[in-house]
Amino acid sequence: MANDGLLSLEDIFDGKFLRIPDYQRGYAWGEHQFKDFWEDLENLEDEHSHYTGVLTLEKVTKQKKDEKIEFWKRDVGAYESDKSFYVVDGQQRITTSIILVQVILESVKELNSFCGEFVNDLLSKYIVKKKPNYFTYYFGYTSDNPSYEFLKTKIFGDKSASNEKKETLYTTNLENSKKFFEEKIKNLNVNEIEIIF
Repeated sequence: MANDGLLSLEDIFDGKFLRIPDYQRGYAWGEHQFKDFWEDLENLEDEHSHYTGVLTLEKVTKQKKDEKIEFWKRDVGAYESDKSFYVVDGQQRITTSIILVQVILESVKELNSFCGEFVNDLLSKYIVKKKPNYFTYYFGYTSDNPSYEFLKTKIFGDKSASNEKKETLYTTNLENSKKFFEEKIKNLNVNEIEIIF
């Protein structure tokens, strides 16, 4: 996906389904990277953006999906969409960003609106597309990765009968990231949270 301009998270997602392919390493960030990311956000001047680096996406064609049909069928919304992409580069940063967005939206879930939008609309924009019989997450791992179910259940809070509770170094890092941001967010008021968002 070629775009030489700077894009916001809203522009990056925009109805796309982003998947970390099985050939990519898992989520490797730890405390040092979380702190650097958070400090970058805290130190932003008003009306400035945080440049997180290059994000390289590869369109997932129907042919590629059909090559691993047993896994894609478990990810119904992404399988059916013609806007599915593999994250080829930048997965650590985009994963961290979406975990932070999830933590922020969880922290304000009792509010009717946040940043001028309904909280449920923000969840539908960045996190999950809800259908009558299933949820489809905009960001995740391919379903053959142990982090696939872990992200849905432990990070996004979904209930899943198929979660085999497989934990790895990478799933531990996902959980540590969420805990780090929960700790940071709980000390902020709503106006400060809006600024971070």
